[in-house]
Amino acid sequence: MKKFGTCLVALTLAVLLAAPAMAASITPYGSMRLGTYWVNHEFNDYAPLTWTTDEDDSGLMINIATISRFGAKGQVGDIYGQAELGIVGGENNVEYTAGGNPLSVYTRLLYGKWDFGGGTLTIGQDYTPVTYTSAQQGIGIFDDYLSQSYDLQNAFIGAGTLWDSRRPQIRLNLDNGFYVAAIQTNTAARPQGDTVATGDVDVILPKMVVGFNFKKEGLYLGPGVAYNSYNYNDEAVAGGTFDDSITSWILFLHGKVDLGAAALKFTGHYGENLGNYAISARSNRYDGTLNASSAYVNGTDVDNATCYGGWVQAAFALDPGTLTLGWGYSSSENTDIGAEKDDLMGVFVNYKIPITDNFSATPEFDYWDGMENADGDTDPDHWALGVTWQMDF
Repeated sequence: MKKFGTCLVALTLAVLLAAPAMAASITPYGSMRLGTYWVNHEFNDYAPLTWTTDEDDSGLMINIATISRFGAKGQVGDIYGQAELGIVGGENNVEYTAGGNPLSVYTRLLYGKWDFGGGTLTIGQDYTPVTYTSAQQGIGIFDDYLSQSYDLQNAFIGAGTLWDSRRPQIRLNLDNGFYVAAIQTNTAARPQGDTVATGDVDVILPKMVVGFNFKKEGLYLGPGVAYNSYNYNDEAVAGGTFDDSITSWILFLHGKVDLGAAALKFTGHYGENLGNYAISARSNRYDGTLNASSAYVNGTDVDNATCYGGWVQAAFALDPGTLTLGWGYSSSENTDIGAEKDDLMGVFVNYKIPITDNFSATPEFDYWDGMENADGDTDPDHWALGVTWQMDF
């Protein structure tokens, strides 16, 4: 796999370097992100894992961010396109076992966009409209402890960010601000609570997102609604009684306000069964396998999870860089899973320093309050202090 990834990068590089001869508007690019952080875990109601016997554990982390990238973008005729590969560097694996798939290559973006005059039509793998990230640069609360893998520039995933990643889709954006997207249903599986070992999953419709982007000088507002549904039937299996759909929906609002001395950016959401929609990091990795953000099958009935959250940040120009403070929160509740809400809060403060035009260093402090899970137990708390280094080329 390592050799295959290396060959793939080399082949891509050769193609991109040849691209200017075919079309002068195609531009190759790359970005390296490295984190150097001191990380602390306070396990609260949970016993430490095999790599430590401490109830409060600290250690140094130096990692290449898994979102380091190499790609090309540009325009040929009336089609704009972008192809981007993610490059996963060596994981921190001295104190902890390496997580993820180190030294690998994966597809981040691969899409074309046609400008037809009154709007654009995007086809391929791109960010979905529900995704709206913060300026948080350090690790996330779900990027350690169990996965034992540190993903930098977490952007409040799990603590208010609706992270639907980059998915194959067909998206229509009109110049008046309205858009509609049909997106790959990437998670459709046997629901929680089903009493038989297996059943039949049928995806009838793609994920659907409809929204409106309002932009005025100094103001952006982006309300939208997302919907996903798939069918599950276990009646063909002995003891099976369920034949119904598992449905998710999300109301969301993204926004940004330029106040001159400060720039405010925020997002909020409310919906049902975000885990079934495949919003990342809504499951609780510390407490068993049940997910308070997903539906639970109770006989022939579906008990839905209620989910809400969001984040807000304020950025201030402070020579020579930018100071940003952020707060995020998420909550999921399904009474068939536990009597309590499974919630999480995070805060960060960072200062992005431009060393050169294409090189920045961002010192940051992160604190993640695990709060309580669905069983009423206190989840681990984490803090991290360090620097994220980024070079773009």
